[in-house]
Amino acid sequence: MKKYINCLCLCSCLIVCGCITEYEATGIDEASDILVVEGVITDDESHIILSRSNYLTTATLGWTSSAYILDARVFVECEDDGSEYRSLPPSNDFPPRYIIMNGKLNPNSRYRLRIEIDEIDFESEDCFTNAWGVISCPTKTYIYNSEFSLPIKTPEIDSVFWTKRDTGQPVVIHIATHSPDNQILYYRWSYREDWETNSVFPMDDYPRYCWNFSNSRGLLIGSAEKTILGRVTDILTEIPPSNLRLSSLYRIIVRQNALSKQAYDYFENITKNAQQTGSIFAPVPSELRGNITCSTDSHRPVIGYIDVSTTTQKIKLISSLDNVYEVLPRPGCIPVEIEILMERYEGKIPNYYIQIPISSQPDPPPPGYVQIYCVDCTFYGTEQKPDDWPNNY
Repeated sequence: MKKYINCLCLCSCLIVCGCITEYEATGIDEASDILVVEGVITDDESHIILSRSNYLTTATLGWTSSAYILDARVFVECEDDGSEYRSLPPSNDFPPRYIIMNGKLNPNSRYRLRIEIDEIDFESEDCFTNAWGVISCPTKTYIYNSEFSLPIKTPEIDSVFWTKRDTGQPVVIHIATHSPDNQILYYRWSYREDWETNSVFPMDDYPRYCWNFSNSRGLLIGSAEKTILGRVTDILTEIPPSNLRLSSLYRIIVRQNALSKQAYDYFENITKNAQQTGSIFAPVPSELRGNITCSTDSHRPVIGYIDVSTTTQKIKLISSLDNVYEVLPRPGCIPVEIEILMERYEGKIPNYYIQIPISSQPDPPPPGYVQIYCVDCTFYGTEQKPDDWPNNY
């Protein structure tokens, strides 16, 4: 059974394959400006994303940078020895993540997440209105905690592979996994994509090789509860056949975490609620609050479920030699003769055009002009190559 929770794991509709039982939402409250917590406590470093529920609507299904909380203090705490690990400042990638270097998890210790957020306290008795009519209030610190949990040991990924049915069809990336002892039945996956893009017309004065990356913006979950031998095969993502990610070298790093039954049911119920109400977070049944509570204000709602588990990963490469990329001419990259440009732009050539020599033909035509992004690959990425990139340029 496959579910996609798109855009920040807790903030989107899910694509559900299989039979869905009827779900009756009770204790419905209107959700506005609620803290949404996404992530998992895992070995080495844990990644946490914090956002607000009211920035996402079914009309747009999109997020703005202001949806994310960037000034919180985030910690992983160990119950046994009281040790805590504070996060680094939020990363610059999208979506921004709090990265907590908590090291290897002790399988016999319980861990939880703690979040501290300073907010303006409009109900404070110390609020006052200044001479310009502006209300000024002190800030109040709200503390949120997940439940202490023992780490779940995550099985290894069996394989990550791709399929392509026919010309014009996307490249579909799949994952296959199972638990050797059949003890793990629920999974979630995330991934990072890196890809290389090259200039259409390489020139000495412009970068020829560039790279780009993307993190999965949603949470994929799967269940082996009703599968034969506990094996799960699911789809991670699809890439259109003419997408530049496939033009040279593409890499996907897939990370797998085991889920508890409670966490899996939580995500499933969130999905059913979204399907029934036609909205993402409004209304939200009160029983879908997850395992995170506000210790400084028990009535303050928060959405999210933080599990504790180890992480396994696998890497898959797709090369241009695999013949999956279907080349389409990039707009502006078909050489244009100077006479045509002069006529088109009233005797002036725009500065976003550049002259390229065309000398590969037996009788080469006059030099042509193309738009600058055809020779400068930084329009599609950056010159910063990943440290472990396979191609050595």
